[in-house]
Amino acid sequence: MPTDIYREAVSLAAAGVPFAMAVVTETQGSTPQRPGARSIFTPDGRSIGTLGGGCLEAEARRRALECLRSGNRELFRVRLDGDFGFDDGLICGGIAQVFIDPRPGDAAPALEELVRRRDARVPCALITVIGPPDGPLGHCELHTAERPSATFGEAATEAIAAGSPLVCGVPTQAGELLAYVEPIIPPPRLLIAGAGHIGQAVCHLAAMLGFEVTVVDDRPSFANEERLPDAAQVVVDDIPTAVRDFPIGPDTYVVIVTRGHRHDGQVLRECIGRPAAYIGMIGSRRKIRLIYQELVESGVATPEQLRRVHSPIGLDIGGVTVEEIAVSIAAELVMVRRGVAREGGRSAPPLNGAASA
Repeated sequence: MPTDIYREAVSLAAAGVPFAMAVVTETQGSTPQRPGARSIFTPDGRSIGTLGGGCLEAEARRRALECLRSGNRELFRVRLDGDFGFDDGLICGGIAQVFIDPRPGDAAPALEELVRRRDARVPCALITVIGPPDGPLGHCELHTAERPSATFGEAATEAIAAGSPLVCGVPTQAGELLAYVEPIIPPPRLLIAGAGHIGQAVCHLAAMLGFEVTVVDDRPSFANEERLPDAAQVVVDDIPTAVRDFPIGPDTYVVIVTRGHRHDGQVLRECIGRPAAYIGMIGSRRKIRLIYQELVESGVATPEQLRRVHSPIGLDIGGVTVEEIAVSIAAELVMVRRGVAREGGRSAPPLNGAASA
């Protein structure tokens, strides 16, 4: 699963371990990571999280260790061209701005509340002052619906709505105050119906990609934490019932990979009329056609609703093995999450038609 950088920071601060937090606040052009990438550096050279590796991360590490020695916070900007990364053959060519805080423990209360709210799936925004150099660098506050930021509330609301971080300046009597505003959005939910081999593999990949994964199956020998250690939740129950009870919303992705035609159809019946971000179902064109026909004839779904379903599921990468099919499904989840249209729409040829869960 992705490193929970905020939880790590809270844990280190509580233990009294010195560390520096580095965050990419702005980028221009091609860079290893986007704004929001974070890394923790400790005095012994350990790191948690990543800024994308390469010479940008090496430079951030070098500066972080200097900041740990001096206690000073720093905002720096580098151009990732041949002059900066000649020894590494760096050719990104973009510009990255990074803020380093060697005293992030000062922000522990805000980070603790951030973790609590994120776990409760309540959006908020972390605001960090990054300029001017003689200003309150490193000052953190958490913008929430109940307690909006008096200074940066408008920018925080904008960042949450857009789902992406931003840097903004606010004029004050002492000059412009610069802040990095990072929206904390709950991770997208992935509901996997079916804990067979494909469901297991998709669970592992999706967790690495930042999805909060729930797997449902009626077989305890398949649906258990030993087989699915990456799942946030494992539900052993009648599969259609478990899907019906799941809070499917606009941030929910549904992958249907049960052990058979009947179960797949029942699961699709339970979620087709709900506002999921994505519904994908495994199977051959013949199986899909039979399920669709049954749902239309019974009045459960309209042809327009069924056109939303990604079936056969996954991108056409020629996958044959369980792992390859899981990669194709995970890739399609990322494609939809990033808003990339699938070439050819739903008229693409069968992708995983011969596969079974």
